Amino acid sequence: MIEVEHLTKRFGATTAVDDLSFTVRPGTVTGFLGPNGAGKSTAMRAIAGLVRPTSGTTRVNGRPIADHAAPLTEVGTLLGPGAVHPGRTARAHLRALAATHGFGRARVDEVLHLTGMEGVAKRRVGSYSMGMAQRLGLAAALLGDPQTIVLDEPINGLDPDGIMWVRHFLRALAAEGRTVFLSSHLMSEMAQTADHLIVIGRGRLIADAPMQQVLAGVGATRVGVKTPDADRLAAALAAPAVTVTSVAPGELEITGLDAATIAAVARDRGVLLHELATRTASLEEAYLSLTDAALEYQAVPAATR
Repeated sequence: MIEVEHLTKRFGATTAVDDLSFTVRPGTVTGFLGPNGAGKSTAMRAIAGLVRPTSGTTRVNGRPIADHAAPLTEVGTLLGPGAVHPGRTARAHLRALAATHGFGRARVDEVLHLTGMEGVAKRRVGSYSMGMAQRLGLAAALLGDPQTIVLDEPINGLDPDGIMWVRHFLRALAAEGRTVFLSSHLMSEMAQTADHLIVIGRGRLIADAPMQQVLAGVGATRVGVKTPDADRLAAALAAPAVTVTSVAPGELEITGLDAATIAAVARDRGVLLHELATRTASLEEAYLSLTDAALEYQAVPAATR
């Protein structure tokens, strides 16, 4: 479990994190979202003990990470490109890291296997692609078999197969009862990976809720209908609390009624339906709605300049 309580971090006159509190619970994948400059990386580094808070506290499994005798067994982190000597091989790097906690060479071989790095373990890190470097960073994070995993943009640089592998791997870790906390700018991937979302902007908490609750909170649920008799169906559905919008010939978008009610009206009026689909907000739409006021920089449309 990760507990952040009233965390504030200032760098000179700049406040990166501002009185931030949240809890990341075990057994779920928790996504961490926010615009550039929102304070995500600073908060993650504070959790890992790499940034000293100006005020407030962070705890991992009940204690500040500095109070744990063997930090790698408590929390595994991937917080950007690792500081790895380019002349070292992946195996040599992991063995050196393992030696700091007394882990045997067998554990190094295990994490190389887990992350699909066995075939390149003897290559020098300086020759790695970004995706390979990310896999090495993940292998290092898993070295101590920790109960808590903190990952900042773990799929950056991975190919589609690698992204899918990370998604399934993180969900498997959460299913084992581990705490999994990750950030990503890829909304489509976060929507498929995370169960819970924490959203911040300008260093402050904006949302802390299950994924479905965040999506449901953005506008009304829409029902898409395709029918050759769109005008007659629109007339039949007309009501003060119902909005029917024609989005294309023979295609309607309806809010204020659920799909079952629309189907029943169509049946009663003898209207043929080719398609009936409930459409909830995408994570990208929800994210933009939540963070619009927290953007540090916003482009001005050309027409208004």
